[in-house]
Amino acid sequence: MESPAVVLSPVSVVALVLGAVLLGIGALAWSGVWRGWASPGTTRSAPITLVPGVGLFLATLGAVPLIVAPVGGFVVLAGFLAAIGSWLVLLSEPPWWGPRWWRERRVDVGSDVEDVLWAGRVPPERDSEYLVLSERAPEAPRWRREVVLLDPALGRPTLVHDDGACRGSLLAFDEDLVFAADRRDDATRPGPTIRVLPAPLRVRRGASPRNARMPVVIVVGADGVRWQFEVGRAGPVVSAVRQLYPS
Repeated sequence: MESPAVVLSPVSVVALVLGAVLLGIGALAWSGVWRGWASPGTTRSAPITLVPGVGLFLATLGAVPLIVAPVGGFVVLAGFLAAIGSWLVLLSEPPWWGPRWWRERRVDVGSDVEDVLWAGRVPPERDSEYLVLSERAPEAPRWRREVVLLDPALGRPTLVHDDGACRGSLLAFDEDLVFAADRRDDATRPGPTIRVLPAPLRVRRGASPRNARMPVVIVVGADGVRWQFEVGRAGPVVSAVRQLYPS
């Protein structure tokens, strides 16, 4: 005797369609076919985190009638965990997450809506970059690059932070290279995060101490202190630092 045909309910059909649409959007965003979302704005990394995560969850919900019990329950649970995980990744935006073209993107350093919102949460006396630029005025940095400082002493100020990691920028001045944390990181710590690397400097590529996919550069200042930074591309950073601070 033949098994009765499985008929999907309208709810299951809608869930499947929405899930497929969201997964498609996530695929377009990840592949780089659609890059408009990567401009600074309120979406952050949602198109490559939350959107496909929720899409997978909806797709599993819609497909439950087609899956033999009790496997369907485990499939839905996996989809739910994927959605929760995508939300956590969206909150933390770890530097190793995302396609290579997105991780290596150059973010406009000008003011935008997100900067204004975060600036309102960080008073000037705790804004690392503001303190550095104010102290060095009228000298302006000759070069700037967004990086992640790796230092176990930094700890983990929130659950969504990577332990011992701090996002910020390297600022090249005449006599030294300075790291200053960005506003979002400053908002989670009791004070500014600033590191000064006096010239002359030695710089080279290194291996990530936390097995991240981001390349690492190691910079040693004239005082002998060694600092590690995760960067989008190690080659240009090494070349720039060597050119700015010839040893």
